[in-house]
Amino acid sequence: MAKKFKFKLDGLLKVRRFKEEQLKVELGAINQEIQQVKNRISQLNKEIEDSYTEQEKIFESDTSGQLAKFFPYYIDAKREDIKANENLLYSLSKRYEKKLKEVGEAMGETKLLNKMRDKEKYSWKKSNEKKEFSEIEEVLSMRKAYKDGEL
Repeated sequence: MAKKFKFKLDGLLKVRRFKEEQLKVELGAINQEIQQVKNRISQLNKEIEDSYTEQEKIFESDTSGQLAKFFPYYIDAKREDIKANENLLYSLSKRYEKKLKEVGEAMGETKLLNKMRDKEKYSWKKSNEKKEFSEIEEVLSMRKAYKDGEL
């Protein structure tokens, strides 16, 4: 019975695969944060539009000056919040690009080890087949010698 193929760097390959998966999970988390910030920015823009609409409705009726003073401060606060979220979005996109590069490197390392394993397995398989073939030939030659009465 031939022994099973054993790749010497199997432990390292498992570690590299795990690292690659971890980086992919981190990349997904960053992507999710980016989407949340984009959604927040669009929500803030909608709130600004809604406040302008409400302001127009209020000014159509009798209103006090106190209420009219409120809207510019509210809109300025929303715009500042949008700027802060855009800065956050910029930093997240930089982190995303960096993490994407790390994932690419990790995938390359894993691919390299997979190719090494496949090459080693192929050569092991060839040498195993060669040994089996020589054993079969030896058995056949012994059988022929036995039939011919030489043994």
